[in-house]
Amino acid sequence: MLSFNRVAVALLGLALPLTGSAALPEERVAVSIHPELAEHSKQFVQKVYKVADNVYSAVGWQLGNVVMIEAPQGLIIVDTGESVSASRTIMAEFRKITDKPVKAVVYTHFHPDHINGVKAFVSEAQVRSGEVAIIAHETLLANVVAQGALVGPILSVRSGYSFGAGLPASDQQGMNAGIGPLAKVDASTFIAPTQTFKDRLDTRIAGLDLQLLHVPSEAPDEITVYLPANRVLISAEVEQGPTLPNIHTLRGTKFRDPVVWVESLDKLRAYQAEHMVPLHGRPVAGAQQVEEVLRMTRDGIAYIHDQSVRWMNKGLTPDELVEKVKLPPHLAGYTPYLREYYGTVKHSVRQIYNGYLGWFQGDPVDLDPLPPKEKAERLLALMGGREKVLLEAGEAYLNGDYQWAAELSSYAIRMDGEDQLARDIKARSFRKLGYASMNINWRNWYLMSAMELEGKLAGEEVQQMAQSMRSAFLSADMLKNFPARIFLQNWITRVDPEQANDVQLTLGFSFPDIDEQWALEVRRGVVQLHRGIPPGTTLKLTLDKTYLDSVMSGENGLLKGALLGDVEVEGSLLQLQTFLGCFDFSEVPIALTLR
Repeated sequence: MLSFNRVAVALLGLALPLTGSAALPEERVAVSIHPELAEHSKQFVQKVYKVADNVYSAVGWQLGNVVMIEAPQGLIIVDTGESVSASRTIMAEFRKITDKPVKAVVYTHFHPDHINGVKAFVSEAQVRSGEVAIIAHETLLANVVAQGALVGPILSVRSGYSFGAGLPASDQQGMNAGIGPLAKVDASTFIAPTQTFKDRLDTRIAGLDLQLLHVPSEAPDEITVYLPANRVLISAEVEQGPTLPNIHTLRGTKFRDPVVWVESLDKLRAYQAEHMVPLHGRPVAGAQQVEEVLRMTRDGIAYIHDQSVRWMNKGLTPDELVEKVKLPPHLAGYTPYLREYYGTVKHSVRQIYNGYLGWFQGDPVDLDPLPPKEKAERLLALMGGREKVLLEAGEAYLNGDYQWAAELSSYAIRMDGEDQLARDIKARSFRKLGYASMNINWRNWYLMSAMELEGKLAGEEVQQMAQSMRSAFLSADMLKNFPARIFLQNWITRVDPEQANDVQLTLGFSFPDIDEQWALEVRRGVVQLHRGIPPGTTLKLTLDKTYLDSVMSGENGLLKGALLGDVEVEGSLLQLQTFLGCFDFSEVPIALTLR
């Protein structure tokens, strides 16, 4: 075996001994695309599809479709895409069809690819004047806030990996994003909804009757639009498009309940629509075909859920479940709607287990495991040391056993993040796995992680990517709509206990222009937000909410405002400095693979 290992190392371009600074030759893994994934790009050829005389779906210009409904007295735009520039191009296409004014915009849910392009279709002035209504579910704004503020820093990095935001052009050429063409990175815009509803809204807009229905599924605030006059159903992402739905998203999200999703699909089936217009992919024509797509999609989700629960109840853990739960041929082969271009059975199964039972699988060895680095150190020693392990990893790589090669090299990386040989073996293994993957999320994570291991994605590059992605979740337009409470609530998870452990101090905030008062109380490393300013508070700030908006955007700061007179201070500036010093608002590069 050792002789073969020496051959393996020689073929990898490295002679023994395996020193920590040694590296493999420059990348030699050829760029490729899984043939079925490459073929899938044909689903997203740029085209405006006409549906039942007065509905038009613009497919292929950006990740999400934009739908135009032509009503007797004006236009209704359903979803606005993620890119203002691409959405302006779409609007130009729509203008070849009609010159009627836009009367309403419907946001089907809060994800950036459905709301960020709104100013390509309407202006804030039109909305403020009442000329145009913005309609959404009552929780949309709260979801926008939670996504951008609470977990924005980590979500922006993870989203960059999921969407392959840092990949070079060679890795993106000919690619698609599973549910649409590759997402556009562009300036984000947002206008808050002017009309919201909870369960159902029957309304008449510009002379046309519409039925809007809350159907939680891919997003908790998902709504669909039904036109009873011609039986057109705009299905949002309840029917996610030409792919197995993403029951769990690898970038990170709250539990997407498959049972609720199935119930929502059954509600759509009850319409018996003649036409269906998803917000990803092509429209579906004919009542029989619409029913088939909806039924097969709900059966696919139901099967994954039901069989996961069945085997969970027999004691199987996630690693065992993913080998047991597999779609049967009639579902797995239902192209394109249940093919694993975007969602996968395996990562859906893991979410279902975690959603019901949490992280603990029942073996107490997992209650207080060894720290990863210490575990790696002990395992490397047990397996004969770093050199032997990397020889085995090299053999696995040359033998096409890329997962094992990546796992083995990970132990050496945990011991020493600068172990270049281990990083090279793992990076090449990830490239092989990525190029072979039919799933766009898996492909992007493999290739982005490979770049991180190769030193092509670190420090400043990660921060730039994160900032670009963060702008999609937290644009200046969104910040203007954040309540003061949300800004202050974000401080709670930013407290630095080392700086605040001996501090007991309350800072009051008064916003005269919106007639609100709040207070943050630091209590030895814990922070509590109070509605109103508690009696006896000696440190207070008075400022307009408009100035707070500039603080949120980074243009200004509270201490700066206090020093320049833009913020009125009651109490000691030294106390204010002490209070502000209790919080950590620094942003640092986040490594997802090199750990």
